[in-house]
Amino acid sequence: MNSSAAFWRGTLKKAMETIGGTVNLMEVCGSHSLAIAKFGLRALLPERLRLLSGPGCPVCVSGARFIDNAIALSRNGIKVAVFGDLLRIPGSEGTLQNERELLVIYSPEEALDYAKAHPAEEVVLAAVGFDPTLCAGAAVLEEARKSGAENFSMLVDFKRIRPVLDDLAHDPKTKLNGFILPGHVASVTGEQGFAGLSLPGVISGFTAENILHSIFLLLQLTGKKETAVINNYPQMVSPGGNRTALELIGQYFEPVSGEWRGIGIVDGGCWKIREEYARFDASVKYHLENTGVVRSPAGCRCGDVLRGYLRPAECPLFAKQCTPEHPVGACMVSGEGACAAFYRYREWKAC
Repeated sequence: MNSSAAFWRGTLKKAMETIGGTVNLMEVCGSHSLAIAKFGLRALLPERLRLLSGPGCPVCVSGARFIDNAIALSRNGIKVAVFGDLLRIPGSEGTLQNERELLVIYSPEEALDYAKAHPAEEVVLAAVGFDPTLCAGAAVLEEARKSGAENFSMLVDFKRIRPVLDDLAHDPKTKLNGFILPGHVASVTGEQGFAGLSLPGVISGFTAENILHSIFLLLQLTGKKETAVINNYPQMVSPGGNRTALELIGQYFEPVSGEWRGIGIVDGGCWKIREEYARFDASVKYHLENTGVVRSPAGCRCGDVLRGYLRPAECPLFAKQCTPEHPVGACMVSGEGACAAFYRYREWKAC
């Protein structure tokens, strides 16, 4: 990286010379947030080029209502299977980490295997994420259906990134010029998942060189005033996506409006289990409340960070009351959260 830093600094500076005013680019993937901070890429950016972190970390955008429902299930004697990074996400009155009826897992299959091995117990898999984990969730549902595991169900907070991109693209406060698009999501949706964006977009991989090249391509599109989507991750992303995964998702899930933490209710921004498989939907099976938005903790500006209104260090709680050891907001919980990445790699010193 050191040998190419001067090259990219000069290349991006030259690309900016043909563009007037400030250019605001946003990445919308937690892995990109982490990589940009880890590799110190903001230190290579020329003046007038701003790189903003958007709502791409699944832990960061998972709703407080979802956490509240998982806590309620646990307190009613139902075994709730969770990934470790969900334990510290704040709900309206606490987190999952102190609950007793929990099963910490590393894959969705572990939750189903536990349910099969303990048929007398009710088991709920609490699942969040974007298309790759959504696909894994659909695969587990299919196996549960085929195996007749009626004591297994899922509490889901899966997100659809495209509706949020459309919302952000038209936000007059952020004034975005383009998106670094998530390679993991695009490996499922394909290039077609981002067709018709009103702003330029580049599907990117996760190495420093690939991200910097994606930024360069975005500057080229911005300079030409083109709104194309470029696939800069062709080794993993095809034009039509993963057809097998998309068909599996379509069989078990359908789009629905729902809460994105810090952003609010997004029309078509979430997924729900289809009605014909409602017996595997914990929100239906246990009559859970899924509507409404829970307010963020006092002083927390995660929502403004996720929309690109401010950088993590501009939140009054950052590195004071809110740290990775004692997170107040969800953006500090996951290592891929914008605030956690800024904190870990001291990125505010490069801003």
